[in-house]
Amino acid sequence: MKKLIPIGIILGIIILAAIFYVTLPILSFNFLQLPILLIAIAAILFIATLATVKSKGDFGFKQKLTGGILGILILYFIVSIVASSSLFTWKTKQAQLDLVEVATFDESVPNVDMANLIILDEEDARRTSEKLITEKDPSLGSLFQIGEGTLSVVQDKPYWIFPLEYRGFFKWLSNSGEIPGYLQVSATDFNDSQFIDYKFGVSPSGYLSDDLKRTIYLKYPNYGLTDYSFEVDDAGKGYWVVTAYTNETWTSTLKVLGTIIVDPVSKDMVFYNVGEQPTWVDRVFSMDTFDKQLSWYGRYINGWWNPSDEGKLVDTQGKGYVFKDDTLYFYTGMTSVGKDSATTGFVIYNPKNGEAKYNRISGSIETKAIGLMEELVQNAGYKANFPYLININGEATYFSTLKGNSGNVVGYAFASVQNYKAVAWGKTLREAQTEYSRVLLREGGNNALTAQSSDLSKSQGTISRIGFLKDGYFIVKLVGDDMLYVVNSEQFPMISLSSEGDLVKISYLKDDAAEKIDALAFENMSIK
Repeated sequence: MKKLIPIGIILGIIILAAIFYVTLPILSFNFLQLPILLIAIAAILFIATLATVKSKGDFGFKQKLTGGILGILILYFIVSIVASSSLFTWKTKQAQLDLVEVATFDESVPNVDMANLIILDEEDARRTSEKLITEKDPSLGSLFQIGEGTLSVVQDKPYWIFPLEYRGFFKWLSNSGEIPGYLQVSATDFNDSQFIDYKFGVSPSGYLSDDLKRTIYLKYPNYGLTDYSFEVDDAGKGYWVVTAYTNETWTSTLKVLGTIIVDPVSKDMVFYNVGEQPTWVDRVFSMDTFDKQLSWYGRYINGWWNPSDEGKLVDTQGKGYVFKDDTLYFYTGMTSVGKDSATTGFVIYNPKNGEAKYNRISGSIETKAIGLMEELVQNAGYKANFPYLININGEATYFSTLKGNSGNVVGYAFASVQNYKAVAWGKTLREAQTEYSRVLLREGGNNALTAQSSDLSKSQGTISRIGFLKDGYFIVKLVGDDMLYVVNSEQFPMISLSSEGDLVKISYLKDDAAEKIDALAFENMSIK
């Protein structure tokens, strides 16, 4: 029996080592994995010491020591589970999202830059990436798969970044642990996409030393890891950016500590505290973290015990992006529990530092806006994507692409958050925006554009130059006027018959900073 005890201990150690290598338990008492691992080790030692007990008198110090350690660990495990429940931790959970209310919509969402408007969602970008792979090398698709996309800012513009990943163990083995590159697809321009040749080995889909999580774990075994994002710096060099976190209340309440940036070629890595990461890093706080914090904030806003749901808030079951000051923000609408068709406001969340701003704006939720957009194009059968929140001349607006049965973008739609009647669409972005501005002016009421109606200017003069711009648009210059006017031929057919020397009248929304501006009304007084 004594000979079997060392063998049993050795086997137990081998099994634990295998479990350790495969599961990579976090070596911190702020997570349950470490107590469970220690309980397993203590149990093996306790059972091993019990094997030497043949009579009551043999139960001595070793048995009491290992049994006592096992009991303490089990007690800690039970206490940590109970103490981690929301009954005791709700205040800490609710305080994770520090909302700062801002008075004006312009303060949190600046007036939209149409040149940087996000029009490609991840599905569109992924479809483009598949074409890029085929064009690069048709055989790549059988060896590698497109990884999870990250919306990042590259050279001051938003791009979808997709790393290639291994398709399985044997594909990893046959490629000697080497991935050929990543894909960069503009979120604002259908014609701006490329396959970037950049060979690296470390990946979430890698094995053994090429496994990203295992690579990080060997240096930082005491952190929880989440959100494995592939981002690129301004020089085009790719890195894995991984969020490191702990639990603030025993083994619950996720708290982000910072990021671990891993060079996928050299495997060098550096931990950065929140706020100290390089400027090119776009995500420290993930969308999932944002979702957790929102849920805790709204659920416990009036305490843990609130059976009537008084004052409780929930998000509008969808998250989007706001591009502001070269930074990508998360956003979602908030609504009261039980009132699922109207917002109480919007939360704009900075994923670089976790700061959140709240705009108290009542209006339609995103799904309501999607329904209004699809009503406009119901005969064509187009479907609206989950919208982005944008600011058009101070008007809180939902923007969405419209897709046909093939999944391709066939149009664009705008819907006012506060005015259910202010909805417009167009086959081109410019057409949709012009029509939306016209609808806002026509609807009147309290919308932001109507408030600026005193700035609606009219120019009357003789055409000095006229030319075709694109997509049914003409560009017009008047004698003695430096402004260039863009006129839609579908909305104003007479522009197609206009020529130099014609006397015209053009109405537009005044914008002193613009060099060209869309016409909201056009009249050719020379054509009778």
